[in-house]
This record gives sequence, C-alpha cells and structure tokens, in this order.
Amino acid sequence: MERILLGQEALVNEVRTWLEEEDTADAVVEAAIRSSGDDRMNALHGLSPARIFGRRAIRDLCVRYRLRFLPSALYKGEIPRQAIAAVRALESGTGQVLRGYHILAPARRFRLCDADADPLLFVRIGADRYYLIHRWGSDLSPWRALVHWPVRAPFHLGATVLIAALVLAAAIPTGWITRDPMAGWWGAHRFLFAFWSTVVVTAFTVQAWFAFFGRFSGEAWNSRTFN
Repeated sequence: MERILLGQEALVNEVRTWLEEEDTADAVVEAAIRSSGDDRMNALHGLSPARIFGRRAIRDLCVRYRLRFLPSALYKGEIPRQAIAAVRALESGTGQVLRGYHILAPARRFRLCDADADPLLFVRIGADRYYLIHRWGSDLSPWRALVHWPVRAPFHLGATVLIAALVLAAAIPTGWITRDPMAGWWGAHRFLFAFWSTVVVTAFTVQAWFAFFGRFSGEAWNSRTFN
C-alpha cells in the first residue's frame, strides 16, 4: 500500500512539474510577443502557402476592414492560449525561436501615440512576406467592411456623401420642398434641394471627419498614431 501511495505521489509531482514547465514556456512565448517591437526576419521553411501573406495583401485587408498592422509590442489586448500554443507548435516544427511578431487588429487594440476585433498574429518570414500564426475574434466580417467602406480613400468618402445626399433629396416629400400644389416630384425644386442636401451632408461629413477619423484607411493601416 505504501509503495502504491508513493508511486501516486511521484506521478502527481511529475504532472505538477510538467504543468509548471508548460506554464513557464507559455509565459516565455507571451513575453516574446509582447516585447517584439522590431521587424526581424525569420528564415522558415515548410510553411503552409495559404498562411503566407504579402505586404500588399495585408494592406488591402487593413484598408477594407479599417485595421492596423503593427509590431506586437504595441498590442494591449489579450493574447489567447491558443495563439501561444500555435507559436510553440510552429517553433517546435521549425526548430527556431521566432522573433519580429506583428498583429493585425483594430486601432483600439493598440497603444497608439495619440490616443478598432479580430486580431491576427503574424511573423515576418521574408522581404514583404508575413506568416499568419493564429487568428482570434470575429471582426473580419462583411458588415465591418461595409461600415468602413466610406473611409477607405477620398473617392469612397466623396461617393458616399453624394449617394447620401441624393437619397435624402429623393426621399423628402415634394410638399416639404415647395408650396406649389401643382408641382410634380421632379423639377427645378428637386434639383435645388439635391444641391442643398449635398452641401449640408458635405458640411456634416467634414466636421465629423476631423472630429472622429482624420485619416483614410489607406494612409493609417500601419501608422502608430491614432490620427
């Protein structure tokens, strides 16, 4: 009986030691991610081609979904254990210690110099090439792409303002535009109201732009400042 108890105790101690070692290894990886502020390259081989992204493809993702692509040292959100496990699995498979982590996420997830989620953890593997290690969250959605379509570039914002003004001009009843009871839906009154709507919507857009956005996604996708 005593021998059995001693064997069980040894097994418990072995499991405890293994768990402590795993926690320590996880902590080391997380610390490496959170302290990675450079753009160091990793010479890795045998990677999945589907997870390799060029800088242009990453920029397109950032512009479409209004995201930032920055060194992981600036990231202030939670790094899930699945992401850490993915890093350890990649290090084990390649036999290398990874460096130069980058994260793609909304701006609110970063410590910006002047201060939105679907973070994606990357590591640089070549000139303008990054390998996707892990993704968590659910923010790369068609809805987010639609909501942030107007702020991709000046053309998108101008088109949105014009469409909004025309929709407003078309939706307002004729009786609200002119007192002439014989006036039809279309006429000079509707054209003038459309012009007025464009001016008003443009004015509100300019005010909101400088108050809340300040930069188009095509310019801010890799910026360390808020505006």
